[in-house]
Amino acid sequence: MGDPPSHIYEFDDFRLDVGERLLLRRGEPVALTPRVLDTLLYLVRNHGRVLEKNELMSEIWPDAVVEENNLNQNISTLRRLFGERRGENRYIVTIPGRGYRFAAQVTESVRSSDALHLQALQTIAVLPFANISADPENAYFCEGLAEELLNALSRIDGIKVAARTSAFALGGKNASINEVGLALGVKSILQGSVRRSGNRLRITAQLVNASDGYHLWSERYDREMRDIFDVQDEITLAVVNALRVQLLGDEKQAVLKRHTENTEAYHLYLKGRYFWFKSAPQEFRKSRDYFQRAVDADPAYALGYFGLASFYGFASSWGLMPPREGWNRMEAATMKALGLDDTLAEVHHGLAALKWVYYRDWSGAEQAFRKALELNPQVGAIHSHHSIFLSVIGRHDEAIAAGRRALELDPLSIRIHRNQAARFYHARRYEEAARQFSEALELDPNDASLHEELGDVYEQLGLQHEAIAEWTKAMTLAGDDELAGTLGEVYSESGFAAAVHAIARMRLERLNERVQRGEYVPAAHFARACLRSGDTERAFCWLEEAREERNAYPLLMNSDPVYSGLRAQPRFAAMLKTMNLK
Repeated sequence: MGDPPSHIYEFDDFRLDVGERLLLRRGEPVALTPRVLDTLLYLVRNHGRVLEKNELMSEIWPDAVVEENNLNQNISTLRRLFGERRGENRYIVTIPGRGYRFAAQVTESVRSSDALHLQALQTIAVLPFANISADPENAYFCEGLAEELLNALSRIDGIKVAARTSAFALGGKNASINEVGLALGVKSILQGSVRRSGNRLRITAQLVNASDGYHLWSERYDREMRDIFDVQDEITLAVVNALRVQLLGDEKQAVLKRHTENTEAYHLYLKGRYFWFKSAPQEFRKSRDYFQRAVDADPAYALGYFGLASFYGFASSWGLMPPREGWNRMEAATMKALGLDDTLAEVHHGLAALKWVYYRDWSGAEQAFRKALELNPQVGAIHSHHSIFLSVIGRHDEAIAAGRRALELDPLSIRIHRNQAARFYHARRYEEAARQFSEALELDPNDASLHEELGDVYEQLGLQHEAIAEWTKAMTLAGDDELAGTLGEVYSESGFAAAVHAIARMRLERLNERVQRGEYVPAAHFARACLRSGDTERAFCWLEEAREERNAYPLLMNSDPVYSGLRAQPRFAAMLKTMNLK
């Protein structure tokens, strides 16, 4: 598109490398789709000039006929990336009836191709290793091996590593190496395969240039299972060498640090991590047993205790177990892990959750989050959870900024997209929330909870028909055709408010049925259903009970728009005060 390969454009905290097709923000790669990057390139190259929409479309889609909406979506994506709100024109100015102008001050420079080559090799994604063993259950080991390599490489200052969630999401698809590189904003890919037979392993690993598929390094390892730690170290050092990054003594020691020498404990931990990332509750719960067996096999295994803490913390926070049963165990595991190794960012992350959800100690939580981010600022999940905490205590702009950073680090994580959409929702920025939920649904159109929450956003926007459509989709995807049918029928016959009340009453019945089956149901779920059904008094009774439960749901009452009708009541304000939210 007209520039020499080594051309560089810089504006504010951004650096746009034409030859490498790479956008950096404060030195960190920003993932952009090819067409969005093309849009940015053309805008920046022509900064200060008004670009007609037809000109932009013909340059970005030279061989295709597309609608103007495609261009509008690209511009909207860039504005979100730059943090522009509606009406702001710091970067992209809309010229009504004509097109757009890039308004930021831009500086241009040229760098040598050698320097560009080195820069390209310093961003990497680690894909899950392919399981070519006869036993499909070895998938846990393939994913675990890749995650261990990813974690080792992420400790090196000179290498930026794509997040596990995003890299593994692409690893399960038939995407080309080039597509993976573009989606994750990286220039090299580490991939491989594992064949396991009894105690024998054959591991192949290869480092590939994402732009042309050229193999920068490859190796095959035929070893015994007991040698797995040596193999991981050898692969890590070979990749570092291929990336031309120099390791200093202390850094090398940190990269090659072994958290256990016990292969049984190691495998049990990898199985725990494998199930921890499963979305189905019954699968997720399996992780607890594997983490427990890991620390039983090696009582000095800090990561094993972190695994236990992460299970109990997540389950207690988000309604998968009674908090009174989980938090004591979570705290014990966290303290044990800290005593064994206080340099693990993951453990301080767990400590932050303990402080803000269980103890409601905002300053203690903030301190723990800061420590976790200081130890490893490259973990999207920590930034995302920090954003939830900031939202809870009313610091919405900071929460949204933290969520943006999380998405930069882990752009394909549905959980992080959902969290960011919820931050917009709680900040009453409903149009941005709707766009964020829609982006999340592009990653998984069949996620029922995303449709449910998008319906809530549409309700706040006054888009009742759209809200009903999203809720119906959510119920259908969840397999509840009865609820979906009732929603549509009551809406058609009696209107929106009647439909909301009818569904809330049915959901109350379902919640009571779950309790009768012996399941734990957070009191906040009953409170929301009562409120939606129009029974404010019963809602307050349940809110009183929810306040005493130490999970995350009552803490969200301070900003959740569903509770807007209660905010003027003194008893609601008093309730918030008892939770340190006023």
